[in-house]
Amino acid sequence: MGEELYELPKGWVWTEIETLVESGIQNGIYLPKSEYGSGTPILRIDDFQDGFSRPSNQLNLVRAKPEDIEKYSLNEGDLVINRVNSPSHLGKCLPVRSRNIPALFESNMMRLRLFQAANVFFLAFYLRSRLGKSRLISNAKWAVNQASINQTDVGTTPVPLPPLAEQHRIVAKIEELFTQLDAGVELLKKVKAKLKRYRQAVLKAAVEGNLTKEWREANLGELEPASVLLERILKQRREKWEAEQLVKMKAQGKTPKDDSWKLKYKEPVAPDTSDLAKLPDGWCWVRLDTIAALKGGITKDSNRKFENFKIIPYLRVANVQRGYLDLNEIKEIEANETIITELLLKKNDILFNEGGDRDKLGRGWIWQEEISECIHQNHVFRGRLYNSDLSAKFVSWCSNTYGATYFMKEGKQTTNLASINLSKLSAFPIPLPPQEEQVQIQCEVELSFSVIDQLEKTIDTNLKRAEKLRQTILKQAFEGKLVPQDPNDEPAEKLLERIKAEKANREADKKPKHQSTIKSKQPRKSKTTATQLELKLDD
Repeated sequence: MGEELYELPKGWVWTEIETLVESGIQNGIYLPKSEYGSGTPILRIDDFQDGFSRPSNQLNLVRAKPEDIEKYSLNEGDLVINRVNSPSHLGKCLPVRSRNIPALFESNMMRLRLFQAANVFFLAFYLRSRLGKSRLISNAKWAVNQASINQTDVGTTPVPLPPLAEQHRIVAKIEELFTQLDAGVELLKKVKAKLKRYRQAVLKAAVEGNLTKEWREANLGELEPASVLLERILKQRREKWEAEQLVKMKAQGKTPKDDSWKLKYKEPVAPDTSDLAKLPDGWCWVRLDTIAALKGGITKDSNRKFENFKIIPYLRVANVQRGYLDLNEIKEIEANETIITELLLKKNDILFNEGGDRDKLGRGWIWQEEISECIHQNHVFRGRLYNSDLSAKFVSWCSNTYGATYFMKEGKQTTNLASINLSKLSAFPIPLPPQEEQVQIQCEVELSFSVIDQLEKTIDTNLKRAEKLRQTILKQAFEGKLVPQDPNDEPAEKLLERIKAEKANREADKKPKHQSTIKSKQPRKSKTTATQLELKLDD
């Protein structure tokens, strides 16, 4: 304990963890994967958080030898500590209670079995405190994504030790306060979960027309029906195709002699509405490819070489989340000017995930030019609306609500990956509202979301406060400020004296006891035989 320690209340004393340990600090058992599947429950590092573990009947089972079961079993009152883990989880600990006793503990943990003079829950709470945790892992060995502590690191960790009776009072008070905190945190999390469901309910009402029902009724007869808007979209869709064809012919050195080339234009297919919901008056169903030009992205290919290329940012599946873009990590790729021109994202482009987990198919959001130049990979589709009067957000809300079910149904599954193709995305049905109603829908959704966002922000702030309060409680506890001291308590120094005496007695019991021998003229025994007769080892 060479580090500087703060002053403790009267009756307390600084000691080290190894002083309180009854039978040494024990690392857990290593068993290969081939031994998993049946037998004895084993506690692994993923099975518990600080203070809580899965019940024994939910743990993995291993085939272990009887002597290993005896050596690596956990008893009520043992303390288990993670000795190898990611830095954030290193040192997390579990006091073993009777209701969650597993049989064994794995090699990434260590077990402490304390003397009766120390309260295991007191030590566990101390190691959960910011001060205790920092001291526990202060000598950890750090690797790229992992850290480790050894038995010496744990054993030499300083601990503020109060009288035993005060340890019990401190534990009881911490548990009382933490129970109240946990109830408050649980309530906040439930409210946050309800807000998440409410957010989805708002979107569902928006794309079904229920959100603007009263507004629509108040403006009855004054709205241009979606069918008229659709006529404009179809006209713009054809004009765009014709313009693209003329550019292609010009690049090939061709000049159209007449309008016969226009006959190659394919009119959009009407959606199959047999299984679709009935829409409000003035709305109509359309396929996604009727209102938007869809485009796949660039394929990563390490063997591909460009003569004239530039390095440009691109969006991956991980960047395209449901209802937002995660741009914390943007990767770059080599591409030439032709590809960049084709795939360069523009404001209000709609993004859809092409591949990944099945429940992530079709999820996405809109591009708002967050990066000046950016393209997208082949696992992210881009939709570009033909008509600027359309709401890109409304279309994306469709894909993020009922679209999740559509894409899960229409997606293809391989061993580790699900995907949708351009054909299925093209056929995705969109309920098209009148243009003015789209504006109203977007306003009402964003107003509701602003309220939800503020509530979620308040909840997150209070959750952080709860965690800070938890640490404040622990800090006060281990400075002797959480419960009053009792002058009648036996001082901690006396506890340590008793522990020291008990350790000495146990060490004495372990030493071989020599029997007195009577000298006589007996045949001389071999050295080994004589030693065996003279030693008596206690069980």
